[in-house]
Amino acid sequence: MNEFIELTEEKWFDTFKPIPNHLDENASFNDGKNGYLFETYGEELDFVRNQEPNKIWTYCDGDDGGTYIFNGMHIVNRIGYLVTTLPFYGNKDYQIQISSNDLYVCPNCDEEWEDESAALHYEKFEDLEKCAGCATIEEIAEIEEMETHNANLRN
Repeated sequence: MNEFIELTEEKWFDTFKPIPNHLDENASFNDGKNGYLFETYGEELDFVRNQEPNKIWTYCDGDDGGTYIFNGMHIVNRIGYLVTTLPFYGNKDYQIQISSNDLYVCPNCDEEWEDESAALHYEKFEDLEKCAGCATIEEIAEIEEMETHNANLRN
Protein backbone atom coordinates (compact mmCIF):
# COMPACT_ATOMS: atom_id res chain seq x y z
CA MET A 1 0.00 0.00 0.00
CA ASN A 2 1.24 3.49 -0.86
CA GLU A 3 2.12 6.04 1.76
CA PHE A 4 -0.60 8.73 2.02
CA ILE A 5 0.67 12.31 2.23
CA GLU A 6 -1.42 15.46 2.73
CA LEU A 7 0.15 18.79 1.80
CA THR A 8 -1.03 22.37 1.91
CA GLU A 9 -1.33 24.19 -1.39
CA GLU A 10 1.70 26.33 -0.49
CA LYS A 11 3.85 23.33 0.46
CA TRP A 12 2.84 21.55 -2.78
CA PHE A 13 3.76 24.63 -4.88
CA ASP A 14 7.11 24.96 -3.10
CA THR A 15 7.90 21.23 -3.27
CA PHE A 16 6.83 20.27 -6.80
CA LYS A 17 6.99 23.63 -8.61
CA PRO A 18 4.09 23.59 -11.11
CA ILE A 19 4.75 25.09 -14.53
CA PRO A 20 2.56 27.89 -15.88
CA ASN A 21 0.14 27.11 -18.68
CA HIS A 22 1.96 28.61 -21.68
CA LEU A 23 -0.93 27.77 -24.04
CA ASP A 24 -3.59 29.95 -22.40
CA GLU A 25 -2.71 33.34 -20.94
CA ASN A 26 -6.04 33.28 -19.06
CA ALA A 27 -5.54 29.86 -17.47
CA SER A 28 -7.12 29.41 -14.08
CA PHE A 29 -5.47 28.30 -10.84
CA ASN A 30 -3.78 31.66 -10.93
CA ASP A 31 -1.25 32.97 -8.41
CA GLY A 32 -1.54 36.58 -9.59
CA LYS A 33 1.25 36.21 -12.15
CA ASN A 34 0.56 32.92 -13.91
CA GLY A 35 -2.27 30.49 -14.51
CA TYR A 36 -1.28 26.85 -13.99
CA LEU A 37 -4.33 24.78 -14.89
CA PHE A 38 -4.42 22.92 -18.20
CA GLU A 39 -7.77 22.04 -19.77
CA THR A 40 -9.12 18.50 -20.18
CA TYR A 41 -9.40 18.69 -23.97
CA GLY A 42 -7.66 19.88 -27.12
CA GLU A 43 -4.14 21.23 -27.38
CA GLU A 44 -3.78 21.60 -23.60
CA LEU A 45 -4.71 17.96 -22.97
CA ASP A 46 -2.29 16.90 -25.73
CA PHE A 47 0.46 18.85 -23.97
CA VAL A 48 -0.33 17.20 -20.62
CA ARG A 49 -0.36 13.71 -22.14
CA ASN A 50 3.13 14.30 -23.55
CA GLN A 51 4.62 14.98 -20.09
CA GLU A 52 6.28 12.45 -17.83
CA PRO A 53 3.46 10.64 -15.95
CA ASN A 54 5.00 11.37 -12.54
CA LYS A 55 4.83 15.12 -13.21
CA ILE A 56 1.08 15.18 -13.95
CA TRP A 57 -1.45 16.10 -11.26
CA THR A 58 -5.25 16.29 -11.41
CA TYR A 59 -7.32 19.09 -9.91
CA CYS A 60 -10.65 17.48 -8.89
CA ASP A 61 -13.95 18.01 -7.18
CA GLY A 62 -13.96 15.93 -4.00
CA ASP A 63 -16.84 13.83 -2.76
CA ASP A 64 -17.19 16.19 0.22
CA GLY A 65 -17.79 19.28 -1.91
CA GLY A 66 -14.22 20.56 -1.63
CA THR A 67 -11.57 20.62 -4.33
CA TYR A 68 -8.27 18.74 -4.30
CA ILE A 69 -5.10 18.07 -6.24
CA PHE A 70 -4.12 14.40 -6.57
CA ASN A 71 -0.96 12.98 -8.10
CA GLY A 72 -1.43 11.28 -11.46
CA MET A 73 -3.83 11.69 -14.34
CA HIS A 74 -7.43 11.01 -13.30
CA ILE A 75 -10.70 11.25 -15.22
CA VAL A 76 -13.45 11.13 -12.57
CA ASN A 77 -14.41 14.55 -11.13
CA ARG A 78 -11.51 16.24 -12.90
CA ILE A 79 -11.50 20.00 -13.34
CA GLY A 80 -8.13 20.20 -15.05
CA TYR A 81 -4.50 19.14 -14.95
CA LEU A 82 -1.32 20.59 -13.51
CA VAL A 83 2.22 19.73 -14.60
CA THR A 84 5.16 20.08 -12.24
CA THR A 85 8.86 20.57 -12.71
CA LEU A 86 9.71 18.01 -10.04
CA PRO A 87 8.28 14.46 -10.05
CA PHE A 88 6.33 12.65 -7.38
CA TYR A 89 7.29 9.14 -6.36
CA GLY A 90 5.09 6.21 -7.35
CA ASN A 91 4.98 4.73 -3.85
CA LYS A 92 3.21 7.81 -2.42
CA ASP A 93 -0.33 9.11 -2.81
CA TYR A 94 -0.60 12.86 -2.39
CA GLN A 95 -3.70 14.85 -1.49
CA ILE A 96 -3.69 18.62 -1.50
CA GLN A 97 -6.93 20.20 -0.31
CA ILE A 98 -7.60 23.46 -2.14
CA SER A 99 -11.08 24.31 -0.89
CA SER A 100 -13.67 22.97 1.50
CA ASN A 101 -17.36 23.61 1.99
CA ASP A 102 -16.55 24.02 5.70
CA LEU A 103 -14.32 27.03 5.04
CA TYR A 104 -14.69 29.74 2.42
CA VAL A 105 -11.86 32.24 1.97
CA CYS A 106 -12.85 35.27 -0.07
CA PRO A 107 -10.45 35.61 -3.02
CA ASN A 108 -11.04 39.37 -2.93
CA CYS A 109 -10.41 40.27 0.75
CA ASP A 110 -9.17 36.97 2.29
CA GLU A 111 -11.91 37.00 4.95
CA GLU A 112 -12.74 33.49 6.20
CA TRP A 113 -16.29 32.20 6.53
CA GLU A 114 -16.90 28.90 8.34
CA ASP A 115 -19.50 26.12 8.46
CA GLU A 116 -22.99 27.25 7.34
CA SER A 117 -21.69 30.64 6.21
CA ALA A 118 -19.07 28.90 4.09
CA ALA A 119 -21.69 26.69 2.43
CA LEU A 120 -23.81 29.78 1.72
CA HIS A 121 -20.85 31.52 0.11
CA TYR A 122 -20.03 28.54 -2.10
CA GLU A 123 -23.65 28.33 -3.15
CA LYS A 124 -24.28 32.01 -3.81
CA PHE A 125 -21.05 33.95 -4.20
CA GLU A 126 -18.39 31.66 -5.67
CA ASP A 127 -19.08 32.76 -9.26
CA LEU A 128 -18.59 36.40 -8.21
CA GLU A 129 -15.20 35.50 -6.72
CA LYS A 130 -15.99 37.58 -3.65
CA CYS A 131 -17.82 37.28 -0.35
CA ALA A 132 -21.05 38.88 0.81
CA GLY A 133 -19.02 41.66 2.40
CA CYS A 134 -17.29 42.51 -0.88
CA ALA A 135 -20.31 42.10 -3.17
CA THR A 136 -22.07 45.26 -4.26
CA ILE A 137 -25.77 45.85 -3.62
CA GLU A 138 -26.32 45.39 -7.35
CA GLU A 139 -24.55 42.01 -7.36
CA ILE A 140 -26.57 40.80 -4.37
CA ALA A 141 -29.79 41.97 -6.04
CA GLU A 142 -28.80 40.07 -9.20
CA ILE A 143 -28.22 36.87 -7.19
CA GLU A 144 -31.61 37.23 -5.51
CA GLU A 145 -33.26 37.88 -8.88
CA MET A 146 -31.67 34.74 -10.36
CA GLU A 147 -32.79 32.65 -7.36
CA THR A 148 -36.35 33.93 -7.71
CA HIS A 149 -36.31 33.20 -11.44
CA ASN A 150 -34.98 29.66 -10.86
CA ALA A 151 -37.58 29.01 -8.13
CA ASN A 152 -40.34 30.11 -10.51
CA LEU A 153 -39.05 27.73 -13.18
CA ARG A 154 -39.24 24.80 -10.74
CA ASN A 155 -42.87 25.58 -9.79
